[in-house]
Formats: sequence, C-alpha cells, structure tokens
Amino acid sequence: MHDMHVTDSLLDAYEATLEASPVYMRFRGMPVCESMGGRESMMLFSCLDVVSVAAGETIYEVGEVSDQTMRLVIEGRVSVISPSLDTYTELGAGDTFGLFSFLDEDRPHSASLKAISNVTLLTLNRDYFNVITLEDPVMGNHLLRFMFRLLSRMSLKLETEYAAIHNYVTARRV
Repeated sequence: MHDMHVTDSLLDAYEATLEASPVYMRFRGMPVCESMGGRESMMLFSCLDVVSVAAGETIYEVGEVSDQTMRLVIEGRVSVISPSLDTYTELGAGDTFGLFSFLDEDRPHSASLKAISNVTLLTLNRDYFNVITLEDPVMGNHLLRFMFRLLSRMSLKLETEYAAIHNYVTARRV
C-alpha cells in the first residue's frame, strides 16, 4: 500500500511538471489525444522525444532509407515535396508523417520534407518502440492505439478526397 502511495505521488509530481510544459500542453490539445485520459496522454508523451528543426532545414529526402521514426508536428510548418519537386502539401500542428516508414523498415521515404518555419516535433523511433512493447506491454498497447488513431485519420482523409474527386469526375462526365 505504501509503494502505491509513493508511485501516485511521483506520478502527480510528474504530471504537474508536464503541465508546466508548453510542448506537452500543445500535445494534449491535439486531436490524437482527444479520447485519452490525462494519465494515458502523459505516459504516451513520456515515450516521445522533442526535436527542434530550424526553418529551411531538410528533415528527410525522397528515396532515402527510413530511419524508422514517426513524427508529430507540435508547432511550425513543414513542406511535403514530391519527387518532381512540387510542393504537395504543408503540414502543421497535429499532423504526422513518417508513420508508414516507421511501420515498414524497407520502405524508402516517398517525399521530401522541409521545415518552412522553425518546427517542434515529437518523435518515436521504432527501436525504442520495440523496447517499450517488450518492457511495458500496457504502454506498447497505448502506442499501438495511438498509431491506429493516426492511420484511421489518414484513411478518412483519403476516403474524403477520393469521394470529392469521384463526385467531380462524375458530375463533369469525364
């Protein structure tokens, strides 16, 4: 019973420290955290590394071998550049990238990513994820659910875009 009190006290202190962190508070406000409780999001955040990228810096190039790192934009803007050097889209707070390369180590990056402004990212490397799933299966499960939420959001976006294109094409009888 005494050990549980110490653990709760430590978790409360850690939570208070995190709540003073602007990066954590931005993370807590992200759509991927909507269905998480405070402790769950706190434990997930503790598994992520904070990385700063300067404006103009390339995060990775199309065709590069994956470093198996998933990234979540906390602050700033990132340009997604196609192999033909066209800007495909821009990512901002709440957007993720690198998830497919994180899941499939043999998959090269399909686009280049470059910081438009100073960017703050939260990152998770596959090797660290593997250690977490072995040493703390509950946390590994939280991380898997987090990734599933990300994949679900991506799938919904693709379905919506497909429906819009389909409606456009069928309305124009192309």
